Amino acid sequence: MQGVIIMTNKTNTKNTVTIGDIAKKLNIAPSTVSRALNNNSRISEATREKVQQAAREAGYELNLVASSLSKNKTNLIGVIVPHLNSQFFSKALSSIQETVQEAGYNVIICQTNDLYRQEVEMAKVMNATRVDGLIVSLSQETKETGHFKNLVDKNIPVGMFDRIGYELTGAKVIIDNYEAGYKAAEHLINCGCQRLAFLSGPYSVKIFEERAKGFRDALKEHKLPLLPQHLLACDLSERDTREAMKLWAGMKQSPDGIVAATSKSGINLMTSAKNHGFKIPVQLSIISIGNDSCHELMEPALSAVDIPGQEMGKAIALKVIEQIENGKIENEILIRPIELIIRNSTFKI
Repeated sequence: MQGVIIMTNKTNTKNTVTIGDIAKKLNIAPSTVSRALNNNSRISEATREKVQQAAREAGYELNLVASSLSKNKTNLIGVIVPHLNSQFFSKALSSIQETVQEAGYNVIICQTNDLYRQEVEMAKVMNATRVDGLIVSLSQETKETGHFKNLVDKNIPVGMFDRIGYELTGAKVIIDNYEAGYKAAEHLINCGCQRLAFLSGPYSVKIFEERAKGFRDALKEHKLPLLPQHLLACDLSERDTREAMKLWAGMKQSPDGIVAATSKSGINLMTSAKNHGFKIPVQLSIISIGNDSCHELMEPALSAVDIPGQEMGKAIALKVIEQIENGKIENEILIRPIELIIRNSTFKI
């Protein structure tokens, strides 16, 4: 019974098949049915097969949480991410699911929509569901991780990836976000850009603070100026990216190179820049931190610093499984490499 568990608020109006129903049908004790469904070694293989076949035919579904009361283990690993429709998180989730299933666990997946209050509620749900471990990428609003401490105090591993909280004990998988910001800016400089701008997410989110610092240091090292108006922080909504581009387009000396802090903001910036009449990359080069398959379909194709979502998902899943099975929660930070992908949005002929 491995897979992704989907939780809804709908009430099941169908008649529920119970262990008692199966026991009555097979004329055996309910306790025997329960043990057979849980693959207890005290029950013969023939009986286990007979019970499980009857359960399948009757449409019986094992209540994993109730089953965990006797075993003190649910074989569930929870996952909380900001969004399900992002390609980065989609790749990470696919890899997490595959990895935990291979290890014999099921997955519960929740999204916060980048809301702190939703993240707190999801942490409570995971605690109540008695997950064996939890994998988290923090919301954009999250400034502290106390809502996960209750799980760690119960010796339930909480691993984090991408957006993490350093104060919480557990495994973490990240990229070098400073390097990502630096590499993106340096690439634009190598393309001949002289007036660089950076569109960042909120500095309260560590990854954006580190990417902005890398960007600033690249300009400093190459002795290029940074105007205050060229370094903007916002929530990276489509509206905010349009406003940023409107501001830059109206400047006497508008930027000739822009680094976007995320894939989505890079896509929105390039669309807005073309609407303002910029010829890309002749007048303006754009690169995003974060890659997406649709970057190649844009005109021109959008350059990016690729973040390995699939690799990060697998790495954090393996670490959480390891800590579950060792029964010991430890701090460990794994840094995964990034890759510069040069496309036509920054390639000047």
